[in-house]
Parts: sequence; structure tokens; C-alpha cells
Amino acid sequence: MAHHHKSNKEVEGNPDYGHGRGLPRRPDEVRLQERTVEDRREMGLPVAERQSPQAEYEAEQAEIDLQVGEGEMETGDVTRRERDPFPPSSYEG
Repeated sequence: MAHHHKSNKEVEGNPDYGHGRGLPRRPDEVRLQERTVEDRREMGLPVAERQSPQAEYEAEQAEIDLQVGEGEMETGDVTRRERDPFPPSSYEG
């Protein structure tokens, strides 16, 4: 008998889902990302190390705060209830 290079969980999967129809509808995103990083390293391409979602959010928030502070981005003092429910349109009604 040939030795599997995958664990039993990867080979068998969930017994209630994904059997009998070929490839799964959604690949394992974490494993897919790991394989992408491995492949890029093997090919000598730069690998962009991802930050945690919280760190990405904080970096984006800091950039927005910087742009607001320098006047590059304006903020409105209008609350959500005071805003128009639809964006402006170029159509004349």
C-alpha cells in the first residue's frame, strides 16, 4: 500500500461534506496561502508577509488620521441620520 503524504483528516475530510464530487468547492484558504508563500520562495520571488488583521486595520487607521491631520482628507460633521440616504446622482429626475 502506498504511503499518503497527507494526514487522514486531509484525505478523508468531513464525512458529512465534500465526498463523491471531485474537488471541494472551496479550498482550504490557510493551506492555499501557505502553498503560495512556499511556491514564491522556491521561485525566488518576493514574499509579502501578511500582518494580522488588527495590525492592518491599525495601520490603515493611522494613515487616515495622518491625512485628516494634514488636510488631505476632509471629514464631515454630519451624522448618518442627517445624510441623504442615497449618493448624489448625475441623473436629472
